Parts: sequence; C-alpha cells; structure tokens
Amino acid sequence: MFVGMNMIVYQLVNEYKGLSEVEAITLAGSGANGRKDNYSDIDIDIIVSKEIDNDRREQIIKKVSDYMEVGNDYWGDGDEFLLRSSDIQVDIAYFEMKWLKEQISNILDKNIACTGYSTCFWHNVKNAVIVYDRNGVFTELQKKCNTAYPEKLKSNTMKKNYPILRRSFSSYYNQIAKALMRNDLVSVNHRLAAFLASYFDILFAINEIPHPGEKKLIDIVENQCNIKPENFKENLNNLFIQGNDKILQNLNIIVDNLDVVLRKENIDI
Repeated sequence: MFVGMNMIVYQLVNEYKGLSEVEAITLAGSGANGRKDNYSDIDIDIIVSKEIDNDRREQIIKKVSDYMEVGNDYWGDGDEFLLRSSDIQVDIAYFEMKWLKEQISNILDKNIACTGYSTCFWHNVKNAVIVYDRNGVFTELQKKCNTAYPEKLKSNTMKKNYPILRRSFSSYYNQIAKALMRNDLVSVNHRLAAFLASYFDILFAINEIPHPGEKKLIDIVENQCNIKPENFKENLNNLFIQGNDKILQNLNIIVDNLDVVLRKENIDI
C-alpha cells in the first residue's frame, strides 16, 4: 500500500490514524492519479467526523517540518508545510465525511451540475488511494463512485454550461466583448477563465469522464477523451497566444467546433 511513499509521509499517516476524529486518509492529486511531475506536491486528504483543532495538527506536523502553515482556510480547511531537510511540500486537506457523502449524492443521485467543475469530487473520491479507512465507510463511498456516468448528469451539465459560453445574453462571450470595449483587462481575464471552466466541463461530460480538476486539462483531453473538437489544442493555444485583438475570433472558433461535436453526437441543447 505504501510502496514508493516517502517514509515521513508514512509516519504522518500513522500519526493521524491515532486521532479519534479521523475516519479515513487518502492520497490525492497527481501522486494518486499518475500525473505527478517534478513540481508536484504530496496531497493527503483526511476525512473526519468533526474538525480537528489546530494545536493537535501542529503537534503532528512539527515532527516532520520546521516550515508550516496550519489552519489555512482559503480553499477549505487545510495545512501546508515543507518536509524537514527537503523542498517537498505536503498539502493536507480536511473533509467531513457527512459533507463529502452529500457532495457525491448531489452528483450521482441528484445529478446536480455546476458552472464548471461539476464532477470533480466524484473524480477525487473515485481515484483516491486509500491508505486508512477506520470503518470502511470511505471504501463504500468509493465503490459508489465506480459507476457509469449518469445520462441525466451529462444532460444537466450541458444545459448548465453550454448556453453561457456564447448563446445567452449573459454569456461569457458577451461579457468578454463588453470588457474589451471598456479595455477592462482584469474583467477579460476573469470571464475567460470562467469560459474555459464551462468549456472543459462540457468536454468531460460529452466523454462521460468525471472532471479531473484544474491542472493539465489540455493534455488530459488530448490523451483520454475520444471525442473532442477539431484542432482542439491548436485553437486553445491560439486563444492564449494571439492576445486580445483576436480573442473573440478565437472564442467563436472554439464554440463553433464544439457545436460540430454536439451535432455529431446528437446532443441537442
């Protein structure tokens, strides 16, 4: 189970196992899904019944680190630190089991879609490497995640994300066009990021693949998605490289090519 795992991380897992609040511990991120590179952190998810106070978390981390941030809550409850005598960063995220089960139920039972990243928690649980599971609850949740992509979820993701690419009055395309007229580059960047979030959400839904998160998405689509728009990578590179003068032209090309895919797959939105 711990083959190839840094022994200090193994020590960490054993420390956290001793806390009564801890229900499960998993390896997450690139280390769990095979996309690790030289810049990857060690990501550990700790599933709890209730919050662990920062003092006890700090006591554990001090055994392996001198540089730490405990109790960060910018993107949810978590701790970040560097392993002693190393430049390896460890990111620990804490999730309450009840909350996590609700997220999976919203996705797989209720088929609720979001504007971007609709199925990320499904992907995370499905692909997590379980290193500790006190009562087998996380294992059962992971088994639930090993299921086919619900057709209603696929449809809901399309309906939630496709119109706001270009069709609706409040679409990202229209918002970007107005921001360009105002020369509001901050707004352009903000809306372009949202456009891409919805665009990738649609692509993963078309391919019936749970959304893998925010990193290396172009490569993931290229390597794992059988269904993708013509010149997918080239068109995105043009969007990033050619700048604001051609941004609307490139967005039109991207959406037009997506439309071709939707028609080919008989997806009517």
